[in-house]
Amino acid sequence: MKSSPPASHHPNNEENFFGPRKVAPGIWQFNVWAPKTQELTLLLKRANNVVEFEMEKSADGYFLVTVGDDAAINDGDHYCFCIDGKANRPDVAARYYVDDVHGWCSVVDQDQYSWSDGGWRGVAKDDLVIYELHIGTFTDTGTWIGAIERLPELVALGVTAVEILPIAQTPGRWNWGYDGVGLFSTENTYGTPGELKRFVDACHQHGLAAILDVVYNHLGPEGNYLSEFGPYFTTKHHTPWGSAWNFDDVDNHHVRNMMLQNVAMWVEDYHFDGLRLDAVHFMFDDSPTPLSIDVGHRFDRLREATGRHLHLIGETNVHNASLVKSTSPHGTGFDAVWSDCLMHSLLGIAQPGLDLCHREHNGAVDAARALHQGFLYENYPYQRHDTGQRADLHSFVVGLQNHDTVGNHPQGRRLKQLASTEFQAAAATLYLLYPAIPMLFMGEEFACENPFLFFVEFGDPRVRDSVEKGRASEFPEMLKMSGVSPLDPEAFTRSKIGPRTGGDTRMWDRYQSLIALRKRFRNNGLLHGDRMSVDADVGTGLFRLVYAHEGATLTVLVRLGEPTVEAEPIKVSGAGEMLFFTRENSVTFDGMLAPNEAVVMLEKG
Repeated sequence: MKSSPPASHHPNNEENFFGPRKVAPGIWQFNVWAPKTQELTLLLKRANNVVEFEMEKSADGYFLVTVGDDAAINDGDHYCFCIDGKANRPDVAARYYVDDVHGWCSVVDQDQYSWSDGGWRGVAKDDLVIYELHIGTFTDTGTWIGAIERLPELVALGVTAVEILPIAQTPGRWNWGYDGVGLFSTENTYGTPGELKRFVDACHQHGLAAILDVVYNHLGPEGNYLSEFGPYFTTKHHTPWGSAWNFDDVDNHHVRNMMLQNVAMWVEDYHFDGLRLDAVHFMFDDSPTPLSIDVGHRFDRLREATGRHLHLIGETNVHNASLVKSTSPHGTGFDAVWSDCLMHSLLGIAQPGLDLCHREHNGAVDAARALHQGFLYENYPYQRHDTGQRADLHSFVVGLQNHDTVGNHPQGRRLKQLASTEFQAAAATLYLLYPAIPMLFMGEEFACENPFLFFVEFGDPRVRDSVEKGRASEFPEMLKMSGVSPLDPEAFTRSKIGPRTGGDTRMWDRYQSLIALRKRFRNNGLLHGDRMSVDADVGTGLFRLVYAHEGATLTVLVRLGEPTVEAEPIKVSGAGEMLFFTRENSVTFDGMLAPNEAVVMLEKG
């Protein structure tokens, strides 16, 4: 069946929107930027029929149609577009995919959910203790509803925020999330958009902020049809994963507008408390005002409108002062950036020669330097920084491991398996009592034995072949070890973390105690970068953090060593009340510290 569109006003450039928009009960507008096409038709499923609606094209390439006068549009209705009468394609801004990335989309009525977080104001930046998780492997069910059941466990641990790996729709039944092609969509294997809202709402009811990992540097290789609609990508730049978004080429303002609408959607429609932007150094943009600056400004307006603490985090892996609001008021407005230098230096102590990032890290020497400066490398292309100048530590996100460091090991090994339980507990003391924002990787807190492997599922044989070859070329030395293919379903099923009760309860207790100590001394102002001194004895692997303020001194002593190397305990200096000791069954500190032990002491003046 074919229907002529009703008379409709086409919005001007400032008002152009992406995706379906409800204008009245049962009446929706469908709008898409498709300057490459001559004719675009909306296909709408009605019972056993498909109804066609011709769309009106504007001078700047937007196609618009208003539907619902004759028969109401409802939440969950299926639709797609037909390009020039030849190919049916999903909406470039689909909110939900019915099945896979190649077919029908679904209308999502954001008004269908009743929120219960009206009094929620979020978590302040200084109070963030982040827990990074992948919804598909966080629980056995791999769903939003399943994840809600584990939130009390995270609250008991002491974390204050969860950071969700990307949820844009990907091909197949499982994926890390970085191959998403539906920028505005929510992964249908995790549940419905309404169930995602239930999860975020539940986070807020438990006092947890919800942060979402988003990918604005590329789209995945399968199901990416945007180039058939218009110049969404550019040949001026190229990312390691494929075409770069058109942020600075002809007609780029349409693409930039789409991205800014995406930023706002996650905060306004889904109530997320922050976004972590993946690999911002590959968001190539040579315009006078890069997109990241516009994103920062949009976040400022969202903060004002919502009255909540919102966090804009950039994944740079290294330091870039121009990105962070606190160090560059005229920069791009990020509240924090990832800094992996300490993590990779500690991994170098645990297993010398381990290379998971293609930047050199020299074990204890670099760990000491990273603790003092906050970082080792800066900018892109990466440059070594050895001046001793300390960065704003409170704007770094640091950890012992994350999805990349574990997943880029061909066997998905976690720190405990690379080193030992004792090494992990000691190293955790170092980063959880450091002034930067700490981030745990799911399962770390109970020394999960299950791997976190790299897993994807593609239907396109060319893409499948590319995955295998790309993995081999990126980590050739590592892949000499036996590992599971990312395309093997076992890679996904083995990566589920399992219950906390199946892990190391002693490790969980240690993490809980350390997070509680962190909160205590952050709240009283002692655990602050301006009050911290760093000392290290590289020869013995001893690291000392000393915080002094208003007559109180907090001393954190951590000794790390390669697990296979025998070393005797050493005498260390420190005074005051022992608050924490990793040595089993020790209620006092005898002044001797063995390799891979940590102790925390408080002396009051």
